[in-house]
Amino acid sequence: MANILRAVHLPKMAEIVAEDLRHQIIEGQLHEGDPLPPEDQLMEDAGVARTTVREALRILESEGLLVVRRGAGGGARIRTPSVGNVARYIGLVLQSQGATLQDVYDARLTLEAPAAGMLATADNRDAVLAALQKALDDEEAVLDDPAELSRAYGRFHHLIVALWGSQTFEALAAVSNRIIQAQADRYMVSRGADTDRQSAGGAAHRAHKRFVGLVAAGAAQDAEELWRKHLAAGDTVLLADPEVNSVLDLLE
Repeated sequence: MANILRAVHLPKMAEIVAEDLRHQIIEGQLHEGDPLPPEDQLMEDAGVARTTVREALRILESEGLLVVRRGAGGGARIRTPSVGNVARYIGLVLQSQGATLQDVYDARLTLEAPAAGMLATADNRDAVLAALQKALDDEEAVLDDPAELSRAYGRFHHLIVALWGSQTFEALAAVSNRIIQAQADRYMVSRGADTDRQSAGGAAHRAHKRFVGLVAAGAAQDAEELWRKHLAAGDTVLLADPEVNSVLDLLE
């Protein structure tokens, strides 16, 4: 008679301990920077051996939920999940897969342009406009500082997705934004006094101002179209760097 039951996999004790701690981190019972109790206390609380506790901590450390410092004065501290951590990890995945920068830019266009149009019809448009205007003012303040201007532009792009209000969308966009920000910083700093760089930087700021005007007017289609053209123009400038063609080239 053939077997009618599949083999049952019982989780290791270390996996059970790790799951318990992971749940407490996700639920907010353990907070960023909180120290975990000493190993002896964890062993007593869970009723397991020292090797089990250490394996559980290694699991959580590999997931980026713990920072473990070895030696005197060391110990484990909580790291709560963050979009930045996810973006860094996926950046490593893209590097290992040989992803091109063109692929990253195409992904950003797909995510960011529709969000730009939707802001023009947002129910909280007054709050959206206030946030966008603040970002414009921040750009104005650093127009003569290439490094700071690059970061100000990056914050404006992030803001467009963040203001749309979808946490999932924001997390996905953060991956492409982190990679593109690295290339934008490289370009702006290395060519800080370059006339072409200054021209491109000024054009970007003007595009941001026109975009805010379209959002204020409730012109969703025009806002999305402007943002598509703005992204495409910026992509052309950054992708012209002959030394950087892949995510690996940029982030290694």
